[in-house]
Amino acid sequence: MSSGSPYYSISGLTPDALSPRKEICNYFSAYPVYSIAWSRREDRNNMFRMALSSFMEEKTNKVQVVQLSPHHDTSHTQERPDFGLVAETTVDYPMTKLLWQPSGAGYGQPDLLAATGESLRIWECEQTGEMGEMGLYKSKLSLRGKMNTRADYSAPITSFDWCQVDPRLIITSSIDTTCTVWDVETQQAKTQLIAHDREVFDVSFVTGSQDVFASAGADGSIRMFDLRSLEHSTILYEAPAAMAPSTSDPALGDGSYYPDTAAGVPNARMASFVPPLLRLSCNALDPNYIATFALDSPRVNIIDVRNPGSAVVQLVGHQAPIHAISWNPTSSTQLCSAGADSRVLVWDIQQTLTARQHQQRQAMAAAAQAKQLSKLSATGDKLGSDFGDDQSLKSPTSNTVQAMAHTAAAQALSQTPNSVAPSLTYAARLPVNSLAWHQNSPEWISIGFGSTVQTLRL
Repeated sequence: MSSGSPYYSISGLTPDALSPRKEICNYFSAYPVYSIAWSRREDRNNMFRMALSSFMEEKTNKVQVVQLSPHHDTSHTQERPDFGLVAETTVDYPMTKLLWQPSGAGYGQPDLLAATGESLRIWECEQTGEMGEMGLYKSKLSLRGKMNTRADYSAPITSFDWCQVDPRLIITSSIDTTCTVWDVETQQAKTQLIAHDREVFDVSFVTGSQDVFASAGADGSIRMFDLRSLEHSTILYEAPAAMAPSTSDPALGDGSYYPDTAAGVPNARMASFVPPLLRLSCNALDPNYIATFALDSPRVNIIDVRNPGSAVVQLVGHQAPIHAISWNPTSSTQLCSAGADSRVLVWDIQQTLTARQHQQRQAMAAAAQAKQLSKLSATGDKLGSDFGDDQSLKSPTSNTVQAMAHTAAAQALSQTPNSVAPSLTYAARLPVNSLAWHQNSPEWISIGFGSTVQTLRL
């Protein structure tokens, strides 16, 4: 690597100086932080750079790019920042998600940053050559494109994903029930489809595919689509019904959702409803697993696309609603979640998945054996009927064998999700709104709470 980095000179610095040299690194923004995205570039000058977006209920929000300072303090000091601001731009509304261009773009190619809000925006992050704070060179964010589904109006975009297989493709989800596939080069919509019956809150390409994607929505379902055959879709999961005070009860006021009971509204009439699914995360290595969570839920449900209809694993450890989830980019069994209880939990589901697969194989084998015995029993019943009422020629265990077949089949087809305990726990100072797992250095996770971003070493 040459010493002419676009962000700072690495002359005289060891490789370790370009990486965090302590367990927790801080950045203190002047604004409440909502979304975080790590750079996906593989060159070491840009590996510890991230984009942040603010959340302010006014028409002046910020998108920032921050970089780890090569001179950051090696001691753990809560008050001193380790990241410095290198670029900033102003937007009208809060951005719902940020992502850097996938790492397929080589060094020297434009470094693109995408964000969604009232529209899909793409910026190019370019160096200016001007020295800024903390020994970092400044950059600027130049708007490359602003895409709307309609010329006169665009429904707010809730989330998006940038295709790893084909970085020309971005897919967005919207409150108008649609998902839209965009061509980054032409800045035109390639395909738009109605994905759910209500608002679509999240969307993601399935790992290793540029055609298959999954979406989560306010109708409480996760659906899978294939761009090569949009006439059909698969409902992978539907959130179980929850109980909440009826909104028709005048004693409820705004009809707020109470997850388990009508606490605080003792005389309210309870009604059943399906909670919206707010976010989903496709496994970074295994395309069979998708994680999701529902509105106001403290649980993460993991879905196996090969067995749609129910969760195979349930992660129970938070004491308040979950706000963000992310799979480890280098492990198919490790997941991180963060929530309103200020806790960041890391889970490893390998043993649980192995145990469940063993249970399913046993149950299916028992069902197949019972089915075979049932056929033999039915043959005995038929043979007995051919000889009239001679009970000695009938199978005495016909009813028992059939009951075994039904029981084994039910056990194979419907199993309750296995629960897992977290393997690592971190307590932040405030409720955690967002998290981002470093793609190229997976021992690092960044979390956002209040106006602080902390980068944690696992």
